[in-house]
Amino acid sequence: MGLDKTWLEEKVLMRKMDDSELELLEKLVDVAEFKAGDMIMEQGNNAGILYTLRSGTAKISCSNNGEEVRLAVIDETSLFGEMSFLTGETASATVTAKTDCVVYSLTRAAYSELMQKNQDVVFALFTHLLVHAGNVIRKMNKEQLALQQYISGRRV
Repeated sequence: MGLDKTWLEEKVLMRKMDDSELELLEKLVDVAEFKAGDMIMEQGNNAGILYTLRSGTAKISCSNNGEEVRLAVIDETSLFGEMSFLTGETASATVTAKTDCVVYSLTRAAYSELMQKNQDVVFALFTHLLVHAGNVIRKMNKEQLALQQYISGRRV
């Protein structure tokens, strides 16, 4: 199974790719299939890999004093591993397939190679990463506000 050019153009890059760009991405991006229940990424491992959920749904969780805490459920086009990709630190959460999933992954080394060979694709990928990060921060801000209002007794 290879990369889905149309999906990448419409959902990630937000622009058309030429054949040479697709060929380069096919060389640098890994495609993997996971069955429901499979661990895709484990907390404490996988430093420096950016994942994109091509299809399916997955659960993000972390261990807190030996207890699993569910953080989120993600679906198609969601990114994960972005913190360790950007910082080089190990993964802060575990991602487990809830349904059968197809996952695209890009290592930091592959991203560096891509930077040298096609800056337009790198810019599009980085823009997608920034939009994703912005959405995560907005959601966290909303949840923080709701928690503060709950604690103070000012429910909205």
